[in-house]
Amino acid sequence: MKSKIKVLIQPIGEIRKEIIRKLAQELNEKLNLFNTSISSKIIPIPKEAFNPLRKQYYSPIIMKELYLRTNSKDYDKVLGIIDRDLYVKGLNFIFGEAQLGGKYAIISIHRLKPQFYGQLPNEQLFLERMLKEAVHEIGHTIGLKHCRNKYCVMHFSNNILDTDIKGYKFCEKCLAKIFKLL
Repeated sequence: MKSKIKVLIQPIGEIRKEIIRKLAQELNEKLNLFNTSISSKIIPIPKEAFNPLRKQYYSPIIMKELYLRTNSKDYDKVLGIIDRDLYVKGLNFIFGEAQLGGKYAIISIHRLKPQFYGQLPNEQLFLERMLKEAVHEIGHTIGLKHCRNKYCVMHFSNNILDTDIKGYKFCEKCLAKIFKLL
């Protein structure tokens, strides 16, 4: 790989700046694959994305908004971050969504917070979960599919326990694929 992947982190709706700054720092330092920047603007959450029956937001509408409202010409990848519960058709919820082999991805931090599961706040656990889901979705934009290795960051998370078990790094097979794809 010739150079690091330039990633723009794009807030969607209100998110604590400190959280985004820590995620950018972790992406830059822990993997040595990314060069992240944080967008100074906030994209509003589209009202039409909210499904009142489910009390969730339909991710494809938010992904479209991310594409339409982000000036991404200077970046290889764009990672949207939202603090709303997301879903897609066929699933009860999603932690994130990405264009496979594309440029855009989104993660929801809503279900990554320990408080969602009735636990006490734990900033370190929350940041670890956020890093894993961010790397996972960026991995999809690179072209990686889900991995069978339950410790690989590209393993599918059906629930928060799956996220907690896996690491934030790519396994050797997935890392080899990244080098081929890039």
